[in-house]
Amino acid sequence: MISAKDFVDILRKEGFVSFTGVPCSFFQAAINFVIDDPALFYTIVPNEGSALALASGAALAGRPTAVLIQNSGFGNLINPLTSLNMIYRLPVLIFMSGRAYGVPDEPQHEIMGKTMGPLLDALGIPHLDMPGEIQKFEKAVQEAVRRMNREKSPFVFLVRKGTIDDYQAARKDNPAYPLKRIEAIRIISQALQGDECLVATTGKPSRELFNVCDRNRNFYMQGSMGHAASFGLGVALSRPDKKVVVLDGDGALLMHMGILSSIGHYRPKNLYHIVLDNESYESTGGQDTTSPTTDFCLIAKACGYRTAEEAATEKDLKVKLASLLQEEGPAFLRIKTNRLPTPDVPRISNRYTSEQIAETFKAALSP
Repeated sequence: MISAKDFVDILRKEGFVSFTGVPCSFFQAAINFVIDDPALFYTIVPNEGSALALASGAALAGRPTAVLIQNSGFGNLINPLTSLNMIYRLPVLIFMSGRAYGVPDEPQHEIMGKTMGPLLDALGIPHLDMPGEIQKFEKAVQEAVRRMNREKSPFVFLVRKGTIDDYQAARKDNPAYPLKRIEAIRIISQALQGDECLVATTGKPSRELFNVCDRNRNFYMQGSMGHAASFGLGVALSRPDKKVVVLDGDGALLMHMGILSSIGHYRPKNLYHIVLDNESYESTGGQDTTSPTTDFCLIAKACGYRTAEEAATEKDLKVKLASLLQEEGPAFLRIKTNRLPTPDVPRISNRYTSEQIAETFKAALSP
């Protein structure tokens, strides 16, 4: 196991003072160490493809930038990897976490865990399992940097869980919003009439909904970060007789925010888009998102949503929900919540397989 400090210092020796990516719990310690060090830079980006493109531009501009991503986002990486880096021959150092990489994990990680190595081989991208011993890691980084610069190719380290040790980050202020996310989800659940279809984004929102109000009309997304609104749009357009409520997150929405334009263009009257915004990637360690400087409501209105509102208190949320669900969609509601965790929230996979979730939801949609 390598400490976060040693991990960063070895990269710093090779000229890497800049980092970017989409957070993964495997890199929580390393990312927090970088953020805490005033001599280092961590750039928040919405998705893995953006991280690779940013690092490529930064490298050409003279600032080598390491990319830290979760393997579940490898699909987002493939587009710039194949059509930018490999075509323009731009070397970038990438660290990709190995969820389900030789060890059991949640179902949404199983396929990528088994195939990320063969996929990199098929693309001709050199890769190596990250050593967990400091001297071996230092030599591996030195060789990787030499090779990627010589061959003008990206190089990928595959990182197993526990390879990088824990790190106690500097304390951050919790956003001063009174609502916890699970309380907001409970209020939303109580406002439903019973026949609405509810699509919840991956991570804690799905798990908390499952804990608060498990029902056959819920679709719990496990993985597919950023695609809950697209999934909900597909349901809404296909079944205009059903109200469809999407529970989204700020990090998830930022990842693929272009779907707001599609929703606003087609304007399904039965779609209600609710964003639970705690300004962080909570499931992967609480790293900040860029949502504090993003006006989701203004964007939604500009994209064609009929209404867009914001709530930050229990009273306001109840009033806004009562109005929202009586209006024609597409309607947008941003709920500002704090980051106070809810301990011991059970995983959905403890009760349902992914296929059972899909089949139950399909049955609930049947005429």
